[in-house]
Amino acid sequence: NDLGYGSIKATLNDEKVKMPSVIAGKKPQDITEPVSFDDQEKQTAYMKDFLNKMDVSVSSSAVTKQGRYLIGQAAVNSNLPLTAFDVNDFAGKSDDDLAMVLTLSLIAGKRVKDAFFNSEDLGETLKVTVNMATALPVAEGKNTGVIDRYKNKFLGKTHTVTYHNFKDPITVAIKFRTVYVALEGETAQLFIKNSDEKFKAAMVADLKANYPELADVSANDIVQTQNVLGIDIGEGTTDLVMLVNNLVNAKASTSLAKGYGNVLQLANDALQKQQMGFDNRAQLQSYLAQHVSPFARKHQQRIQSIVYEQLEPFADEIVTAVSKTMRLANARAELIYVYGGGSIPMATQSSLRTKLADKLRHFTGGDEVPIIWIAPEYAQFLNEKGLELILSAIAE
Repeated sequence: NDLGYGSIKATLNDEKVKMPSVIAGKKPQDITEPVSFDDQEKQTAYMKDFLNKMDVSVSSSAVTKQGRYLIGQAAVNSNLPLTAFDVNDFAGKSDDDLAMVLTLSLIAGKRVKDAFFNSEDLGETLKVTVNMATALPVAEGKNTGVIDRYKNKFLGKTHTVTYHNFKDPITVAIKFRTVYVALEGETAQLFIKNSDEKFKAAMVADLKANYPELADVSANDIVQTQNVLGIDIGEGTTDLVMLVNNLVNAKASTSLAKGYGNVLQLANDALQKQQMGFDNRAQLQSYLAQHVSPFARKHQQRIQSIVYEQLEPFADEIVTAVSKTMRLANARAELIYVYGGGSIPMATQSSLRTKLADKLRHFTGGDEVPIIWIAPEYAQFLNEKGLELILSAIAE
């Protein structure tokens, strides 16, 4: 369960899920008629997409605010006011009800979906026992007691999620058997070390495209390098993880309390001044990802250019954070990895690569430190893939 500030990337048994990390509260006037179906085909199609339709209430001692919520994509599609993780405040993910509501809803939603396709009685309370691997930002997870406190929100209690999509509510009772909380960025490094051949080939291709003099370097040379810095540009944080002699240097590894979501927020402020604003950053992000008609393309490109104008100041902040990490590590990084959802636009629309390369020369007497920019199809999923590896180990 890679619960990001912008989206959740998760694997539930055999099902891969990616959905926005947002919910929308439903007031009495927002409640619509329950869903009903004319035929079996429509019902099957609806249930296949059930994780994008969730309308829930959550009863748990770990959730302080009670209410009825649309979850993820259902919230985005509703046009109701959205609640997202606040990328500006200094409270962590582990303290936010949103983390619990999203995680519990996703697990329960998967249980409902499986029960439907297994022809179980949805009138009975569905039960599920969970082994979960998840992660927190480096700076948050390093704080004393935070990981244990977060684990204990899940463990030792029953969490009940009720679905209100249909005329008859469906109830799911969740218990957690095991919860492992890793640090974001570290899990990505774990996957890089144990990655598949296709991913390794993508890393070699990026290295050779930018450093022709390293044409003889193999994928194994890359993954076996023991002194590396990983830069994970997320939605609400940028995690910097330093490995020295293949071990995480906890003192030097840190989080910049800013991510691509802050860029979107600043861009939205600028857009609102030009009468083009969105209600929130999630709507802006959704619009940028849309395939629009030829008539709206120019408008979308204009909005995109305003977003990209905000990238350079953010790039400078990342470079400053990298400089601080390198100084604290007191060791030379031989290789830099850049990944995370925010790395995708920054690869092509900012000069972060050039700025990083220039800064890194100050720590090596002018020598180049190669930077591998993880390919877009993998960039957002490294932490989730690392968590899969952890879960397979702890669940055996």
